[in-house]
Amino acid sequence: MSILKVSAVVLAVVVASALYFVFLAGGWNEYSDTDTRELDRAGLFRIAEKLLEDSEAWPAELTAEGVVVSSSLEPYPARAVRYSVEMDADLEKVIAYVKDENYSGPGRRDRPELEKWEETLYQKDKDGRPYEWVRRSVHLAPPPGGNRDAVVMYFEARPDPRTYMIAFQSVETIDGRDFPEVEDAVRFKVMPSIYKVEETAPGKVRVRKVEGVDPRGSLSSAMNNYFISLFFFRNYMFEQAKEMRATLGVAAG
Repeated sequence: MSILKVSAVVLAVVVASALYFVFLAGGWNEYSDTDTRELDRAGLFRIAEKLLEDSEAWPAELTAEGVVVSSSLEPYPARAVRYSVEMDADLEKVIAYVKDENYSGPGRRDRPELEKWEETLYQKDKDGRPYEWVRRSVHLAPPPGGNRDAVVMYFEARPDPRTYMIAFQSVETIDGRDFPEVEDAVRFKVMPSIYKVEETAPGKVRVRKVEGVDPRGSLSSAMNNYFISLFFFRNYMFEQAKEMRATLGVAAG
């Protein structure tokens, strides 16, 4: 066989292997639909806090001053990513920042600079402030990634004056009713996840977040777990954590 033919065969094998990895390796994860009425607040916090506890053992993958990011392919079929932020900061300002990051108030609903828009599909208030809500986040991107949307239910809790938490996961229907789909968008699946803000000492705050996200779509689970999640979602979480510390840390003003 000539060198040209050998080269052509090798190239064909490489291309076929790459296509297999991108579109077929590991297949696609299947999930059952969840309605808001099926989500048990206490049960979701229990699952998410157990995930946070287990994530303490995950080895560091990305680090910056006061920031550690790690990830794992357990316990979910899609990669979960965790960050921990340690800073000198005002607890109440940190809590307000974290809530604003998760609640789609009017100022967050259209964010063209981030190529995304958001809307609140459902919420419950107590004493004039939301404590339970469903948010749709739409992320706009060109092919091959394409548009994505996530519809997620959030529960907040303040178990003691020094602790604040938000547990969250995807829902597919609200009180048994569908909501309009976003044209040409593939829906993310968010597994039980959590933010936890703690005052560890006077003026010192720790924020931990662990989130499991399956971007789904036509890409294989292997492509999502070993490429998309590592090079996009994990880096996004890293930048998110660094921005939080830079914004809220006492040294930042």
